Amino acid sequence: MAAPGVENSREIVITFEDLLAQGQAMGPLPKCYAGLTWSDSAWFMTKEFASSVCPKVRCGLLNAHGRDITIEDKHLFDLKGLSLCALWRDKTQVLVEGWEKQVRKYAETLTAKQDSATLFTLDYRAVDRVQLKAGGAHIVISAITVLIK
Repeated sequence: MAAPGVENSREIVITFEDLLAQGQAMGPLPKCYAGLTWSDSAWFMTKEFASSVCPKVRCGLLNAHGRDITIEDKHLFDLKGLSLCALWRDKTQVLVEGWEKQVRKYAETLTAKQDSATLFTLDYRAVDRVQLKAGGAHIVISAITVLIK
């Protein structure tokens, strides 16, 4: 028997690959991409850019100008994992925070490697905002797994 509310939940893996069809090599994410609200610093990069800095990455999310990325929703969601690659600086420290109603519930520092994406499994449950802080360094996120409730 499923837990209450779980039957309407859906896990999605956001790979940004659908943005390849737009014909642009780089730019801000479309408004409400994947049903979530993204900060202005969340830019997509298609294979022309992404694969040159992170081999085997067809498309990804860049923190434009090295700024923090915020992902929000008015409904609670779970952050299950993300795949990170560092640009230009190996072993970039990325602080990933999970928030609910202005209260920080989770904080974990991940180390992103240059030239290869690393998959990190997370268990951030019932958050309405996630922040990724790379301290001014540039990162590419090739996948984000969330459970939408």
